[in-house]
Amino acid sequence: GHQPLTGIVTFLFTDVAGSTTRWEQHPETMRVALARHDEIVRTAIETHGGLVFATAGDQFCAAFSVPADAVRSAVDAQLALVTEDWGAVAPFEVRMALTTGTAEARGGDYFGPPLNRCARLLAITHPGQVLAAEATARLLADIKSEWSLLELGEHKLRDLERPERVFQIVHPRLTAAFPALKSESDRAGAAELLADARQALALEKMRDAYEAYVEADRHLALPAEDLRDYARSAWWTGRIEESMRLRERAYAAFLREQRLEEAALLAIAIAEDAHHRLAAKVSEAWTRRAAELLEGVGESPATGRLLRWQTVLALDVAGDRDQALDLAEQVIAIGRRLSDRNLEALGLQDKGRILVAGGHVREGLGHMDQAMVAAVGGELDVDTTGRSYCNMLNVCDQIADYGRAREWSSAAAAWCEDQSESAYPGICRIYRAELDFLQGSWERAADQTRKAADELSGMKAIAAVAAYQLGVIELRSGRLDEAEHWFNTAHESGHTPLPGLAALRLAAGDVEAARELLAAALSRSSGDPFARGKLLPTWIEVQVARGELDLATEAIVEVESLAEKSGSSFLAASAYHWRGVVALMRGDYPLAVRDLEQAIPMWTELDMPYEGAQSRLALADALHGSGSEETSRLERRLALNTLERLGAPVTG
Repeated sequence: GHQPLTGIVTFLFTDVAGSTTRWEQHPETMRVALARHDEIVRTAIETHGGLVFATAGDQFCAAFSVPADAVRSAVDAQLALVTEDWGAVAPFEVRMALTTGTAEARGGDYFGPPLNRCARLLAITHPGQVLAAEATARLLADIKSEWSLLELGEHKLRDLERPERVFQIVHPRLTAAFPALKSESDRAGAAELLADARQALALEKMRDAYEAYVEADRHLALPAEDLRDYARSAWWTGRIEESMRLRERAYAAFLREQRLEEAALLAIAIAEDAHHRLAAKVSEAWTRRAAELLEGVGESPATGRLLRWQTVLALDVAGDRDQALDLAEQVIAIGRRLSDRNLEALGLQDKGRILVAGGHVREGLGHMDQAMVAAVGGELDVDTTGRSYCNMLNVCDQIADYGRAREWSSAAAAWCEDQSESAYPGICRIYRAELDFLQGSWERAADQTRKAADELSGMKAIAAVAAYQLGVIELRSGRLDEAEHWFNTAHESGHTPLPGLAALRLAAGDVEAARELLAAALSRSSGDPFARGKLLPTWIEVQVARGELDLATEAIVEVESLAEKSGSSFLAASAYHWRGVVALMRGDYPLAVRDLEQAIPMWTELDMPYEGAQSRLALADALHGSGSEETSRLERRLALNTLERLGAPVTG
């Protein structure tokens, strides 16, 4: 063989990442792939005058007399590796490390500190990355080439006293983006932190889990499962953007280990994230990727989750209720066959949402109630429980069934207490804040909604809901300019600013602008009873302000019919309130008193003090018209006290 090199030598060590798992899963393909890998690496080393002095499994150890030749060899090998088609064992990634120093050659092998340093440096290198020790980097500093050096700071290498200043070899045709290096300095402590994180996660203590994962991630290359769980803990502590990035890391890690079902589950979660960020094309691509990964996989939790996501897309994107219902039924059936309570609950919720959207409100809510019982009863995991709760509040919001929302909110309170202080990332926080607002806790509602808007800045579709809600709160508080700002923000992000914006125009005295906005919206929503249910109370208020009492009465009849269909006591109370106001305007005081006295206890039961106060003010006027002065004064005083307590502008 070759004579060993003497004097100052540059060493290159290489190692195939994740090969053990691949050998287990694809023994035949791996045999062929490894032979091709050996050929590529050996050719690159020998072309640049390197000497391969040891191989072990899939590792190469080579020596070079010229440091730049060692780098050229590493770069050529990486370029050939990334362009090769590896088939079933892709991605096929190789770590590489370089050190320079004086070593002792003995019997065709080398010994000495530079080799220990190279092995330790290789241990902290990421798959596909080429690292160089400081001694090598110093000798490369003045060389002009396509590749360049990127300093990564000092790192403590295992069993070595002196920390190493580490450099990455960067090349325009190779990826330069790798996670931070995991030094050996605190690996024992980090392993302990990782155990703490897993324990906290098992107990659903999300904040503790997140904090332990952050620290462990600084010092250890986290396994794929831990990256996935780290992403969950970030989500549940309101760090939505960070959670998305961690999911992508976990996806890549599962893919590297050829664990396709786990990778597919993450692809589905990432598709959902992209959907909420209104990145439709990105969402489609990840959904396709999940389907490709699951091709040929039989019935499993992963294929069930993909069907579940396709149910959501059929309902919320394509608007195809029949297809969505068929898919939801399949999801429920798979959940039952696999005894997967979480999958079954998700299917039940989706079936409920689809039936409600099709006007079968009571039947749909019955399915959603079933899922909620499982959630509140502790039968489901934390993610499905949170999702069940959000979906229920979302549907109650759509059909204006705030009574049901409040009941489920109370039932879920114990579960909420067990979660971290930020157990409501995103949309859940908005719906809870809306309930707080309706129940008169305006400051807390504004605070929670701002927090949600902040957390969700990357998820436009949901952040827009928060912006709209802030507009409503500012409008009620009499801050019209701020309300205008938030309604515009919601509108820019694709959320309708109505009926809030119309109510704002009415409050500012521009009755015709309010009428025009609502007339257009009502004509667009002719086939959607729930969208109309949201708009009609403000439309009635506008017609009353215009003196068009027949038009107001026509709309009240529609609200009564919607209240009957949906079982919404909010709409029923609204109908009584406006019937009373119209009777008051017509001078029929006894009828006005009768209807308003029906509305008030309904508002009390719903715990909606602002609406109750408005009905009391109208009742005070009706009683005054009937000549019941003392009772009129009592009702007015009660109403004004409530409005003052809420922080609403008080007139009259």
